[in-house]
Amino acid sequence: MKGEPGRGDEDAFVAADLGRLIVDNIWVVTSIAALVFVASLLNAYFATPMYDANAVLRVDLPNPNGLGIALQAPQVAQPVPLKLPTDVEIEMVQSRNVLLPVIEQFRLNISVTPRSVPLLAEVTGLFSTRGVPMPPVLGLRSFAWGGEDVHLSALRVPRELENEPLRMLVLEGGRYRLDDPNGRPVLAGTVGAPATGDGVSITVDRMAARPGTRFTVVRYSDVDAIARLHRQLQVMELGKDTGVIQILYESSDPLLAMHVTDAIAKTYVAAHIAQRREEASETLAFVDGELPRLRDELRQAEVRLSDYQTAVGSIKPDPESTMYLQGSLDFAREIANVRLQRTRLLEQFTPDSAQVRTADNQLKQLISEKEAFEARFSTLPLAVRTTADLTRDVKAANDIYLAMLNKSHELDVTRAGTLGNVHIVDTALWPSRPVKPKRLLIVASGAGAGVILGVLFVFVRQQYFNGVREPLSVERRLRLPVFGAIRFSNEQARLDYGAERIASPETLAGDKLGGEPHTRDHAGAIDAGLSEPEGLREPGVAAHFHRASHEASNHARTPSLARKRHATGAPLALYRPADLAMEQLRDVRTALECAVAVAPNKILLVTGATPGTGKSFVSANLAVLASETGKRVLLIDADMRRGVLASHFGLPASNGLAELLAGHIMPLHAIQPTCIDGMSLLATGLYPPNPSALLATQRMRNLLQVVSEQFDLVIVDTPPVLAVTDANILAAHAGATLLVLRPNVQTQSELEETLRRLDRAGANLIGAVFNAMPQRRSEKRWHAYASAYTANANQMQRNA
Repeated sequence: MKGEPGRGDEDAFVAADLGRLIVDNIWVVTSIAALVFVASLLNAYFATPMYDANAVLRVDLPNPNGLGIALQAPQVAQPVPLKLPTDVEIEMVQSRNVLLPVIEQFRLNISVTPRSVPLLAEVTGLFSTRGVPMPPVLGLRSFAWGGEDVHLSALRVPRELENEPLRMLVLEGGRYRLDDPNGRPVLAGTVGAPATGDGVSITVDRMAARPGTRFTVVRYSDVDAIARLHRQLQVMELGKDTGVIQILYESSDPLLAMHVTDAIAKTYVAAHIAQRREEASETLAFVDGELPRLRDELRQAEVRLSDYQTAVGSIKPDPESTMYLQGSLDFAREIANVRLQRTRLLEQFTPDSAQVRTADNQLKQLISEKEAFEARFSTLPLAVRTTADLTRDVKAANDIYLAMLNKSHELDVTRAGTLGNVHIVDTALWPSRPVKPKRLLIVASGAGAGVILGVLFVFVRQQYFNGVREPLSVERRLRLPVFGAIRFSNEQARLDYGAERIASPETLAGDKLGGEPHTRDHAGAIDAGLSEPEGLREPGVAAHFHRASHEASNHARTPSLARKRHATGAPLALYRPADLAMEQLRDVRTALECAVAVAPNKILLVTGATPGTGKSFVSANLAVLASETGKRVLLIDADMRRGVLASHFGLPASNGLAELLAGHIMPLHAIQPTCIDGMSLLATGLYPPNPSALLATQRMRNLLQVVSEQFDLVIVDTPPVLAVTDANILAAHAGATLLVLRPNVQTQSELEETLRRLDRAGANLIGAVFNAMPQRRSEKRWHAYASAYTANANQMQRNA
């Protein structure tokens, strides 16, 4: 084919194809969009309103060191600016230590859900008042219809019943019964009084429901309760590095939302203060334990200095010794502080931890710098240096002792205090308006999503459903020429369902009933071709067939009333010759003339891949249309399993192909003239038990050879290729094979297998024709001209 696209472009799907696909399936897209839109409307209207409440916290800079002593000397490193620990505090707010007390306080681990009819109960609930149960609808007394109110103040279950639905049945007189998930009774109780049974304890402090109403009660485990709370809780920092944290909680109960938010904030601050107190207590215990040792070290340093001064006398310090003393004192203080801090860290971490290793590195650095500092003053007199070292030890020990003593007093205050570095800025307020659902957004999103889903549905169905739908895909993917597409005919549908009956054979044939006899005295030649294998040749057969042909010609001119009664339907080409489907089939006829003209013989085999493609419709009407051009046409119904072409022409199906191939009758008794000038029919005959075996005989091959010589066109209607092997047997002897396809009837894999079987059988497959094509909106304008052109003709036929 000229201009045939390459293999890489065969399956390309461009914007124009998508637009055509949407137009062709506009009602599918519209229906899906409408369904989604209606669903979004219902969701927006009946969705439970959700309220949120928020509280705000402020996080201050924490004390960089539990002891309040710097780890580095000013000359060692620059101070590192501290970062607000907001991320840590956000995680702490969502910790189990904070949330579990809130869950227990508000019983968020208990769920009570009434048994209700979806959507209908939501509608009736719009007219209900909480605490006043609605009367049952449609007699469904076990369902809740709005207004029910059940509150549990306590529920304890064994671990195996956690997260399992327990069934509560409301009884008369404020009583209830609780069943396990299997329906076995667990306990019975009364409102306001605790009840126990089988390890379950429950207290119902409020129950407004009709007797017979059922509820589902669930006691969630701590893990699942926290997970449910997390889905309704948001903790975030307002701004960047501001230290301001917002706690936001959503609930269908605005009052509950406010109380839970406040409880989370207060519980977190209380937990934070408790942690600060605990840390202060631990640090205070460490400091109090170190003070006696530091006091002893101070006294020992003072004694050593006093003893040395008594021994050598008083030495007047000079500027150099003063500088040495001050520097040594600074290093001594820092080294002592780092060692003290390291001792504190070893109580919490291992020696290989990062914190302890950092202290070790700082200690090594300080000692190294101290040694380098002392080496600069090596020329000082020994007495001066010794006096300076002893004085340094006394001052360093005194400074450390006083610092630790002051720290002890501070920790006493911290342990007794109620303040930390986290404070509540704003408490939660009662939310007056729901934040969800956002009805306008839901409806708008539903409309857009509906259109997208509709387009996506038709696109996926087009791309990934394996059905063959249109001629273009067959030509692109299988390189099979398509001679035309025949639109689905409503007139043929009326015929098939008996909505309209044929008035008379004269109406069907029109002016074609008169004319030359169409058998053309070929009986003798046909009989001669069939006589060899079965020995059916008899004296005078040609003469008898010659006489029968003239009788058939006369029979064609004067159809009988019996044939009228036997006709269960008629080819559309006779009943509505101006129907658009017939105009399209005439285009197919014209295209086939060239292909059949160059074929080895005049036999055109018509078949399909699977049942239901309408091959018999194409065969019968194509034979009628071919006879319009003056051709001598023979239509052979070779479907000896389900063929019914004889009934379409009002002819008997007996004494047909089956009897002829079995040798029971002569050709003159098998080939029947029809009411159409120039057209004969070879019916199936009575269905034989072995149709494939009969079609494979030499008599069948001789029959095809002879009728190909005696008729201008022989159309053979066969069973589907994939159903039985009959079509493959005959295709080898046909000059051309035409494949009839129908949208969505055969899949691409079935079509590919059909082509392989026909190729193995040696068939000359010239192309395909699409039958019963639905009218696409994108092609409506193409058919408008033909429809308008044939409308008047169809109306005239109906009036006739």
